[in-house]
Amino acid sequence: MKPRSAKAKGTRLEKWVAEQLCKVGWVARRQPGSGIYQGFPHDVSATAPDGREYVIEAKSWKNGWRTGDKAMGAADILVIKRDNGAPCVYMPFAIFAELVGGKADE
Repeated sequence: MKPRSAKAKGTRLEKWVAEQLCKVGWVARRQPGSGIYQGFPHDVSATAPDGREYVIEAKSWKNGWRTGDKAMGAADILVIKRDNGAPCVYMPFAIFAELVGGKADE
């Protein structure tokens, strides 16, 4: 894949993630420069309806899954999309518990 088309594929997923979060009542936006600026280290910035803020990393790969922790970096949530596949979400269980309205044991 040419670098230009790989970048376009990633940008398309980042925009999709922000749009989907907005549809379910979150405030979300694609970060300027998509992670290249130190002040904006990840792909999407999102605020849940309860005011909690999350940073989201988005990866669009030909073959899907790689090491989630490495790809996620310091983000709260990682969205991975495999070519011709549905987007999947990877996150610590504590964040998942927050999102569904509970609190996980440490």
